Amino acid sequence: MRSVYLDNAATTQLREEVINSMQQCLREAYGNPSSVHSFGRSCKTRIEKARKTI
Repeated sequence: MRSVYLDNAATTQLREEVINSMQQCLREAYGNPSSVHSFGRSCKTRIEKARKTI
């Protein structure tokens, strides 16, 4: 029997491309986006780009 998930108000299944993108970001861009150094600014840029994409 196939199961059906009905609690999407709490969470929802992620698409494969979202998982892949998140994994890449977690590996490469784990800095504080509020920091002023280049690593932090890079993370902030990724977040802003993701927001525009969504």
